[in-house]
Amino acid sequence: MKRLFVLLLLFLASVAAHAAVERAAVTAKLAALQQGSKLPGFAVAVVSAKEVLYQHGFGQADLEARRPYTEDTLQNVGSVSKTVIGVAIVKAIELGYFGLDTEINSILPFKVQHPHGGGAITVRHLVTHTSSIVDDEEIYGHSYYLLSAADKTSPLYGQFKRDFTQPGRADLSLGGFLKGYLAVGARDYRKTNFAKAAPGAAYHYSNIGSALAAYLVELKSGQSFDAFTRRHIFEPLNMRATSWRAEPAQAKRQAQVYNRRHQAYPRYALVTYPDGGLTTSAADLARFLMAMVKGYKGGEGVLTKAGFTLLFDPQFALEALPAGSPAGEPNSGVFWRIRSNGQVGHTGSDPGITAFMFIDPASGTGRLLMTNTEFSGAGEEDDSNIVEQFRDVWKALGEVR
Repeated sequence: MKRLFVLLLLFLASVAAHAAVERAAVTAKLAALQQGSKLPGFAVAVVSAKEVLYQHGFGQADLEARRPYTEDTLQNVGSVSKTVIGVAIVKAIELGYFGLDTEINSILPFKVQHPHGGGAITVRHLVTHTSSIVDDEEIYGHSYYLLSAADKTSPLYGQFKRDFTQPGRADLSLGGFLKGYLAVGARDYRKTNFAKAAPGAAYHYSNIGSALAAYLVELKSGQSFDAFTRRHIFEPLNMRATSWRAEPAQAKRQAQVYNRRHQAYPRYALVTYPDGGLTTSAADLARFLMAMVKGYKGGEGVLTKAGFTLLFDPQFALEALPAGSPAGEPNSGVFWRIRSNGQVGHTGSDPGITAFMFIDPASGTGRLLMTNTEFSGAGEEDDSNIVEQFRDVWKALGEVR
């Protein structure tokens, strides 16, 4: 018996040593990819349902200050934020606030009506991007605002202010923006804010529809979406550095974000913050992703088993997909997109950032990648070199098991 125990210890030590060698090889490969790329810095993580298998940062969080990008560096992750809206929606359903087929007008303090003769919009329509609400870039594209810490000497300060903000915007509230965009007669209301297809009939990716879903949680819970997610998601998962905008107290951990020419953007935030403003680190996001992998595999935690099933299960039969569903990710859970290769998660982009986060059912793992640059700027085509370099990093990360 004692001999068997010793052999088992030796075997486990051998496995651990082999894993360490594999991790070192991955680190060397990722470091080489960063050095040969236009990515200023990035952080990655791979998780199972039980543990973080790998996490690391590479390159620079701040090129001028030569500050390294680590797994604890903070930046916003764009539309990866929508995965948090999905969890919040399901938590709200578990708390009895509403169901997927609840009509949004039964919750909202203003009326949203499809102007082209369609029926009522439901929560299900919002979480699957089939609400018919579309993003008018003249309005949504200017829904950012500059933070007090924004560097006015930045070469992109004036351009950002012109291209992404609305001068004189006094109301930065989520509800105020949504009412102004969706309520008949409001300042930014237009019939073209809605697609002609009836709610439920066609896929139209909608940041504003996503923010509206978060606002429903806010209304029914009686607290801000920020406070709701902190209480029900971030605190239980020990995501202590995660917030919905850059916090002044965390300035030394915040990444500087860059356009593809490595010019720094000024610090900014989003009026419709739930759709893309999640500010987090790879270490914090790995905790979230680990909980999601566990839930995907039948576990529970921030949601019940039934809640996780609702979060991830396809909302549409393959023979009844909404018109216009993207070929690469034709189906949807509750904001979690389901790719044609079976992976479940979300991508994200905003000025100066790109992020991917997906669960791979085949391997039972999840992986994430966040970088402080963009594929393209406003009105530009994607830089094919940066896209390919990002994909190379993502592919190398897939070697971790």
